[in-house]
Amino acid sequence: MTIRKSIQYVIVLALVAGGIYALTQHDAAPRDKAVLGEAAPLFTLRDLYGEEIQLADYRGKGVLLNFWASWCNPCVNELPLLNEAYKLTGVKMLAINVGENAETVQKFVDRYELKFPVVLDSEMRIKQQYRVVGMPLTVLINAEGDLIERHEGELTEMADILNLMGRINHE
Repeated sequence: MTIRKSIQYVIVLALVAGGIYALTQHDAAPRDKAVLGEAAPLFTLRDLYGEEIQLADYRGKGVLLNFWASWCNPCVNELPLLNEAYKLTGVKMLAINVGENAETVQKFVDRYELKFPVVLDSEMRIKQQYRVVGMPLTVLINAEGDLIERHEGELTEMADILNLMGRINHE
């Protein structure tokens, strides 16, 4: 066997092994990660008053989760719209601040007069569970606790936000 054939053989074996590994890892995916169509990973976080808020508290109602940070310009644009939609619809919503301290978050909440609950993911564990790569990220969880939608990026239209919120109650 020539050197070239040997290299081709090794490459083919590596590709086959990689494919088998990927397939087995997909089936063995940990259930602590957010996957569309499956139960949303449960968590407990503290709000700005130090009270614990659990995702399980929203079971039977459904909830919109929004991952954000005050330094994120699209988040700054989106949160006031979400606030207005929240006040209009009464749909349960939980804003999860990623990586910032309570003082910074409180200033932001006060400035924009946010009415929905805000919790702190200062250690960024929930960010990892929900596979947040960029922000903002909006996640819909239905009344049964299943993750039904992920919207990555800024929501700029009130109609889009209201449509998403409507899905929580109608799934």
